[in-house]
Amino acid sequence: MRAAVALVALLVGAGACGPMIERPPFPARPDSVRPAELLGPYDGKVIDSDTERPVAGAVVAASWAFERGVGVPGPAGAEEVVTQTGADGRYAIPVLERLPTGLSARVRHFTLIVYQRGYVAWRSDRRFPGRQPRRDFSQRGNVVRLERWQPTYTHAQHLLFMGGGAKIQEAAAWEAQQASLDLEGEGGTTAGASPGTRLVALLDIEGLLSDDEIRGVTGYVGTFDKGKLADLPTTEFYDSRHFKAQNRPESFDVGLRVWRLGTAGAEAQYQKLAKELPKADLTDELGDASFRARAGEIAGLVFLVRDRGVVVSLTCGTGQCTEQGQLLTLGKLVESRLSDLPAASPLPSAPGTDPSSSSPSPAPAAPPAEGTP
Repeated sequence: MRAAVALVALLVGAGACGPMIERPPFPARPDSVRPAELLGPYDGKVIDSDTERPVAGAVVAASWAFERGVGVPGPAGAEEVVTQTGADGRYAIPVLERLPTGLSARVRHFTLIVYQRGYVAWRSDRRFPGRQPRRDFSQRGNVVRLERWQPTYTHAQHLLFMGGGAKIQEAAAWEAQQASLDLEGEGGTTAGASPGTRLVALLDIEGLLSDDEIRGVTGYVGTFDKGKLADLPTTEFYDSRHFKAQNRPESFDVGLRVWRLGTAGAEAQYQKLAKELPKADLTDELGDASFRARAGEIAGLVFLVRDRGVVVSLTCGTGQCTEQGQLLTLGKLVESRLSDLPAASPLPSAPGTDPSSSSPSPAPAAPPAEGTP
């Protein structure tokens, strides 16, 4: 009984004095054996491992994990601080001030993640690929040597290795597109290909909608010049069509954009468009989710088909689509043909080319600007 009372008193005293702080497994400085202070501060420099030059604008995320409990402790949340490297590649993380409270609270461990597109993510506790333990991290004066991305790596494994909080996930969101293809067996290299060669099937949406079908729905009697929209190049992830009305203003044009990103990537792209497009109004008229948007004289309809990993954006000027139902009818035509999307002939990328370079940058709003389909 006395032992139990003593334990309670000890825990109360510990809670009053603040949480317990674990001893970190890394040193205070690269040239020291003195243990680091887990709460910080932390500082260092991020450089290119090949050129030794500073890497500016890299995302640096510091996180502390908390535990609580006696005998069998359990997770009790975390705290994250995110910054970016300056022009000199340096970063600084302040001392952690928001500490866990309560009996048996403990600051368990610290992790630093550095991310810059085109490089392998850097973690303070392990390496990629292989997940071997890292032994060269220090609290102060740390040097992060970022290694260039290699064509033999997979984005799916990279995302699993990296982890991280919301800011890291946001910076690496574009990788979800390629990761989906990795997991579905569509990414990577093909047997028999020369080293460094990546075979890709370009997306081709030509058969999804024709100019005759547009005229049949809208009653337009003029002709169209057919081509691509200029916002993004055609890749294995993205293709577009621009039906430009001859001798007419842009309000008579029709635009079609399709992203084929896999389930996770398509969901992320749809949510991104729903947040960014002007006057977005959820309608659930097509696919698994849809919304309408409007910019000036350009009306847009965006929908998601999850099982195919596809997002479609269809825009039509008010001179062409004079009624809301016409845009919906065009959208239904496109939706009915998504299962028939053909693949273009595989095209090799240049040896040594970063496979992530063919993935699209964040898509512009569709409609992207007033008066533009």
